[in-house]
Amino acid sequence: MLTLRHSLFAVALLGVSLPAGAANWSLGAEAGTTGFGGSLSYRFNDNLALTGSYGGFSYDGIDHETDDADYEGDADVDVYGLTLDYFPFAGRFFVSLGAVRPDIAVQVVGRPKAGGSYEFNGRTYTAAEVGTLEGKASLGDSVQPYLGIGWRGSHAAGLGMFGRLGAFLTDAEVDLHATGAASDPRLAGDVQREEDDLQDDLDDYGFYPVAVVGLEYTF
Repeated sequence: MLTLRHSLFAVALLGVSLPAGAANWSLGAEAGTTGFGGSLSYRFNDNLALTGSYGGFSYDGIDHETDDADYEGDADVDVYGLTLDYFPFAGRFFVSLGAVRPDIAVQVVGRPKAGGSYEFNGRTYTAAEVGTLEGKASLGDSVQPYLGIGWRGSHAAGLGMFGRLGAFLTDAEVDLHATGAASDPRLAGDVQREEDDLQDDLDDYGFYPVAVVGLEYTF
C-alpha cells in the first residue's frame, strides 16, 4: 500500500508540474482481437500517458478437432487493461507496459468421430458408453502482464486514429467430463488423458495476441 501511495503521489506531482495545456484526455472506441470496446487516456506530457481500456466479444463458432473427438462450442471474452504509454521520440509512436485482467471462458460439447465412436487414449468407446461429453476452458481470470507498441494519429485536440499491437500471458485451465465416466473407471481415466491433451494444446500458446485499431477524440 505504501508503494502504491508513493506512485500515486509521484504521478500527482508530475501532473502539477506541467502547464495546463500539456495535459490531454483522449476518449476512444476500438475493435480488434480483444473485441469491441473503448479506452480513456491521459497524456501527462510529450513522453508519458496512462491508458485504461476494455474490449469484449462472444463467439459461438468454435470447431476444434483432435484425434479422439470433435468439439463445438462458444467463447466469451472480456479484457480490461491499464498501461503506461511511453513516447520515446515525443511523437506518435509509443511503447506500452502494464497489466490486463482477462476473463476468457470457453464451453464446448464433444461429438464422436466419423463412425459414431470416440477414441480416448487408444481405446474406442461408443457414443452410448461416453454419454454427454462437455468441457470448459479458461484462458485467464487473473491479472497478467502486458507489453506492446502503438501509434497515435495526433496529440492535438480533435479526432484521430490509433492502433496497438502487443500480447499478454495466459493461464489456461481445462475441465472435461463425460457422463458415462461415472460408472466406468477406465473411461474416466481415458477422459482425463484427453483433458490433459487439451490442456497441453492451450499451454502451447502461452499468450494472447492484441491487435487493435480505433478512433479517438482528444480534448
